[in-house]
Amino acid sequence: MNNNVEFIIGIRVTTSKIYGLGHITRCTELAKQLKYNVIFFIDPDSEINTKYTCISENKTNSATKATDALKNKKISALIFDNYNISKTIIEKIAKIGLCLVIDDLKIQWKNPIVIAPNLGSQQTDYKNNQNVYAGIGYSMISNKFYYESLQNYKFYNISIDARILIQIGAVDSKNNINKILKILSIYKNKIKHITVVLSKKAPHRKNIMQALKAFNSAELVEVKSVKKMIKLYRENNLIIGASGVSLLERVSMGISFLAFSLNNNQDINLEQFKKYKLGVYGGRIDKISNIDLERIILKYMNENKSQYLFKNDYSEQLDGKGCIRVANIISEYISEKHKVL
Repeated sequence: MNNNVEFIIGIRVTTSKIYGLGHITRCTELAKQLKYNVIFFIDPDSEINTKYTCISENKTNSATKATDALKNKKISALIFDNYNISKTIIEKIAKIGLCLVIDDLKIQWKNPIVIAPNLGSQQTDYKNNQNVYAGIGYSMISNKFYYESLQNYKFYNISIDARILIQIGAVDSKNNINKILKILSIYKNKIKHITVVLSKKAPHRKNIMQALKAFNSAELVEVKSVKKMIKLYRENNLIIGASGVSLLERVSMGISFLAFSLNNNQDINLEQFKKYKLGVYGGRIDKISNIDLERIILKYMNENKSQYLFKNDYSEQLDGKGCIRVANIISEYISEKHKVL
């Protein structure tokens, strides 16, 4: 939809493999809906699979090149989806020109426009800013998950048993997958097949490949398309996943799964996931003992029969139109600023 060449939008996004792919995924989905050309400002020594122009910053916590582009009017607006750049820096940049921040942590922003797209996010969470757009209606995920949910009824009577899918972050820098596999290996005779989703650049990939040899049938896959991810959700009845952007995708598709949080921002998502009964609550995985983790996983394996969850009014808000809503917000602010100039 990038048909307005008069304006360019800059996006300073976390791209280091340490932080997974959630930030990149949602910013890429947003870029598809923007009515302007887009430049990604990315971390040094990293790359993203995108057709858009990419400029590397000098440090992971730097936005110097992006800021200069905004100052010199080479871009019309700057979007931040990055935990590594300090609040102080972003607040200063927001005084220079049009600046938006995608916020997962309920930080009290003053100057930038705030997009708060997670479960449970509310405008009232932000006391010092009137330019806040909060709630899962602004979640920047592919609309294909929601449209696929409309087809779930066709699969309710298809029997799938003892097939496990593990999706604990595309990178899994803390090697949580290995912890889960060690527990599952105890019950390998109850498992027909196990699939692990992991990037080829993940630091522990070789370790996971070795661990999967303990199972009768297993595969390690890298997923680069929504179509492939949906196919995996259809093929497996026991799904164990993280609580970032992928949680929103599963909920949008009406997929039941066991969810674990990997960090502070995912904690917020997971608590709301539990409150609205959107699946099976696991907890913060790095704070769970091995004994308790085994108990949680075994209970899930014994009790969960289908990967489909009947959606409720809350989950229906994940309608796949979040990117369009955010893109329209950006267009309105650019139009207003252009009128003033």
